[in-house]
Amino acid sequence: MNFLSDYWFSFPSSTIVVGGALALLLVLIFLRQPRSLPLASNESGQLSISRRALHRMVEACCEQVRGVASANASIRIRGDQFNTRLRLKIRPEAKLDAIQGYLSQEITTIYRENLGLTSEIGPIEIKVVGVIPAEPGF
Repeated sequence: MNFLSDYWFSFPSSTIVVGGALALLLVLIFLRQPRSLPLASNESGQLSISRRALHRMVEACCEQVRGVASANASIRIRGDQFNTRLRLKIRPEAKLDAIQGYLSQEITTIYRENLGLTSEIGPIEIKVVGVIPAEPGF
């Protein structure tokens, strides 16, 4: 035990680095987003949705749109707003302006009607990250 303490205290810079890394790890653990998001609460209980279920709900909405091959959703709570980021892979025949307008409207509808959110809807950012080749026809 004496060897270990002699080693750490003989190199103060390594002690500072290890201490700083542990402090950073603790801060990151406390600041991470919760696994479930609260939607409503009253005297009889609380309604929440898991982060993964919410992502799948938004992704399924996107994948139903013609021209969208796949979607990856990321939803963060900043302050009291749900901020949504979508990463889409599209097909060559996709009309991007129409897809953007339609998805913004549909996701807002999901938040308001399915989840009961009213004023907490933040920006919906859509980013195209790839184009999937068209399927060969006969």
